[in-house]
Amino acid sequence: MAPINAQLHHPSVFNNKGFCNAAVHSRYLRRFHDPPIYPSLPIHASAFSKYDMNIPSLIHSLGWQSLVENMWLSYCPEAVRLFYVNIQRGPGTNPAFFTTMVFNFEIKVTPELLATTLDFPHTGLCAGTDSQFGALGFDFMVSLESLTRDIGQFFPSCLAAGRLPDDLKVLHFFYTRSFLPRDLSTTDLLHPSDLWVLSHARAGTPISYASLMFHHMLKYGMEYFGGPLPFGPQITRLLSFLRIDMRDKLHQCNVLDDLRPQHVLAKLDALVGLRKPLTGSGGVETGSASYASGRLVGALVDAVITVIKRESSSEMEQSITLKKLRQEDLMWPKFVYESGSINDPISSDSESESSEASDEDGVSKYEYPPEYPF
Repeated sequence: MAPINAQLHHPSVFNNKGFCNAAVHSRYLRRFHDPPIYPSLPIHASAFSKYDMNIPSLIHSLGWQSLVENMWLSYCPEAVRLFYVNIQRGPGTNPAFFTTMVFNFEIKVTPELLATTLDFPHTGLCAGTDSQFGALGFDFMVSLESLTRDIGQFFPSCLAAGRLPDDLKVLHFFYTRSFLPRDLSTTDLLHPSDLWVLSHARAGTPISYASLMFHHMLKYGMEYFGGPLPFGPQITRLLSFLRIDMRDKLHQCNVLDDLRPQHVLAKLDALVGLRKPLTGSGGVETGSASYASGRLVGALVDAVITVIKRESSSEMEQSITLKKLRQEDLMWPKFVYESGSINDPISSDSESESSEASDEDGVSKYEYPPEYPF
């Protein structure tokens, strides 16, 4: 090998393995050296059918049903961080590709590569940026007005996701936490890409998931986003397909598999899900609001009478006054509608189903939803 001639070749001052240049290495140390990887969230869309929500139909309308069915359970944290920190966007305002380097392998990433290697949906309308949405005739404000509504609750912004109907709230939850996870400080707001997805789900028009994911990756690499890095298992599988050796570097995913529909609906302050639906009804109890309210008051009176009889049945407890009745017996209607944590006694099988949802200590699991960071 011929020696390096300093007059012909500038001496290299940067030799950190796995980084394009010193600036990239510095950015890695500032931002990418230790962020966690976003946890995996299985989507049990059919579980919401008992609340009269056809979430599988919305996902199927987008052509995204394969995203619910396929799930990978391992990832390489080091490779995922290198993938993001080394992203270099292609030319133009809407680049057709970006390049990145992982373990000294340079990779040219396109939506087509994501679709072919990961079997991601890439049919229908292909767009991933605001300008691409507009070029296809999408109007953000028209979509916002058609999908949101006044629910009698104050929101600080007209872009609040809480103004969506309940089924779209659920789809938006999974979109911002599973399909295209993002910084939790923005999950309560409707971005153009959110309305792009929700409006086409409602209209039954397939759109390209690979295009959205491509531009989502690009944003995480080029701009600042707080929180965990998304797509850990997907990026790891992509690199494995490209024959990049990650043996002895794989970790098991943190899978959030015990999040129930009631937990999601309570998180979203949905109008349904706070009361357990009647068995076989397929949803919450129908009928007028006054009728339901009357049943609720009647159930409260019955609960109080039951407690009084129970208190008076024992000589030891005869001195206990009504003030010492258990708080949940007196206050459960307010608690139910605020947190959705107690089952509705209107349901004829509330006792049997609540016992099935109880742990060994007899405490309902619905009273203590998982403390996930979303």
